[in-house]
Amino acid sequence: MRMYARKAQKIGYSTLAVTLPKDWVKQVGIKPGDIVSMIRLEDGSLKIKPGLVKEEGEKVSKIVHAESCDEAGLLGRITVALYLTGVDRVELVWPGNQPAPREALDEVKSAVERLNGFSIVEETPNRIVIQSFIDPASSPIWSLMRRLHSLAGRMMELMERALREWNAEVLGDVREAEEEADRVYWLSVRQLILANTRPKLRGKLGVDNPIYITGYRTVVKLLEKIADFAFAAASELENILRSRTKLTDPDVGLLLKYTEESLSIYNRAFDSWAGKDPFKANLIMNNAESIERELRRAAVEIGNKYSGAGGRGDAALAFSLKSYLDNLSQIVNFSGTVAEFAIVHSTIEPSTLRCRVEDGSSTSGDA
Repeated sequence: MRMYARKAQKIGYSTLAVTLPKDWVKQVGIKPGDIVSMIRLEDGSLKIKPGLVKEEGEKVSKIVHAESCDEAGLLGRITVALYLTGVDRVELVWPGNQPAPREALDEVKSAVERLNGFSIVEETPNRIVIQSFIDPASSPIWSLMRRLHSLAGRMMELMERALREWNAEVLGDVREAEEEADRVYWLSVRQLILANTRPKLRGKLGVDNPIYITGYRTVVKLLEKIADFAFAAASELENILRSRTKLTDPDVGLLLKYTEESLSIYNRAFDSWAGKDPFKANLIMNNAESIERELRRAAVEIGNKYSGAGGRGDAALAFSLKSYLDNLSQIVNFSGTVAEFAIVHSTIEPSTLRCRVEDGSSTSGDA
């Protein structure tokens, strides 16, 4: 047995990579573009083998007659749907020697790029093979949901910092965070569908009780929408920071205040859901309603101020200011819904708090 040590290198926003030992690559005959399988062992280590290794257990393959999916966008959406429903191998074929249309290829490749663990392993002019390399045990639903939560929160933290420093360059990492959030979202949905359709996998997927699946799915979608609104807000903030019209100090303070409050509501809402805390969730719901009303009112007022009513007349800036606050109000609104589901979450299995809900369906005459 020979041991190799490598330093992990960061590639992109959250991907780490290591090189393969040169003598091993030569010995097994790996060339650029070849498939290498990584098998996760029970002790947490990875076993690397050349080629595509078939794992034990249920595997699902699908063949798609791609010429019948000729409507714009359909083939890409079919590819995503097959991923979500847990298909392990997808073969897209076009009849005879007919080459695949360029638009169809672009749709499929764009879809695959958004899906964690899905890769094109074979491509000819009229055939594409896509393979899943996902080990369900490596991505339990709780870790994915926490990751999705942290990515949206990271975007808001960057917005807060950009306002404090009045520096649009700070927002440079927002797009990568948003793209990663999309990939984590799709993987989360796949894991939950697998938990629903393949009961034997539930333990590996981190779903101890199937009664939670619907709630998990809803909260995952809420987190994904919050990430979308955070990205939209960051885009408008970049326009604000690059505008030639300078905001007054009180208006900068107003934007910073509402950004901080939105981030706080968002984090506390997720914590209340994760902790099944109805007390915290109820308080957050009340706060969210109040802050959302303030944000909508402030969006109109500050938009009017910079559109010309205050003598400044910068319509583009006024639009971005209003849109920024509108997106924050959506973040607060969806965070309030997460808190609402925290209360639902707390009633499924009785809470240990004083505000306890117990099963009263059985009674005894001697009780």
